[in-house]
Amino acid sequence: MAENTPQGLPQLCEDVKKIVPKELGEHAWYLLLSNHRKKAAILINSPTNTHLASLYSHLASTPEFSTPEAQAELSQRLRDVLLKEVTLVGAPQVLAALIPFAKVSAPPGTTVASAAAASTISPQYLISDPDAIKARGVAKINGIYGPALLPNVFASFGSHSADIQHMELFTVYGLYLSDHALISALETEMIVFVSILTTGLRGPSLWHIRGMGRLLGARGTDESGAKMAKVKDMVRQVKLAAITAVEWCGPDYVAKSKLNQGWPNVGDVLRELGGWGDDDI
Repeated sequence: MAENTPQGLPQLCEDVKKIVPKELGEHAWYLLLSNHRKKAAILINSPTNTHLASLYSHLASTPEFSTPEAQAELSQRLRDVLLKEVTLVGAPQVLAALIPFAKVSAPPGTTVASAAAASTISPQYLISDPDAIKARGVAKINGIYGPALLPNVFASFGSHSADIQHMELFTVYGLYLSDHALISALETEMIVFVSILTTGLRGPSLWHIRGMGRLLGARGTDESGAKMAKVKDMVRQVKLAAITAVEWCGPDYVAKSKLNQGWPNVGDVLRELGGWGDDDI
């Protein structure tokens, strides 16, 4: 175990690892924690800004991440979560988690300052074709929301809609949330889902319960079949993992996230949003 590991963090990792569906990816569980980052996603938004650094230190001390190559990949994936989280919980929260994370994840033989001086912009963020970036953002957001819900969301923005749509399609979804160089589409939507849950915002949380289910194959209004039952159960498992992580962080995070007031449920998609959409999978 790494030094200064918060009490209960190793057990939290084990608990979340068991809960998160394997269909989301072998290492999806630790991304969940990063926001608090799904854990990681959940840990980033935690009131305690050192939790992401503690998560990295703990994982790096385990056999699975003991090699320099594994630690470099872990660091890069957590950084990708941080960049995506800027669009979800804001830059100040992300930077507060980044600085202690940078200290513990500096490559061997470097300091934080020397690592910063040697760093370069990742190729996926060097924009050479803005139209292609926006086009992949359009494809991404349509896959999550679908043609039945997305127009209603954009219509609710009123006179601000054109600028907000451009920001969502180009920057939020085009540049960041549709970049899957390091984190898959399912892992990304899981991060989005749990991150928004931890803000306590019910409407967007429900949209992304639906979005998570849609990426797993949910469609229509008939939820009686085995496929829909499995999809809904996987979404519930992701939510349960998020609850487990938030409760571990303590009462301040429970209150901040409004978990104590109840988060939306997978059954609310049909009741409040009219179903999962009828577009092709």
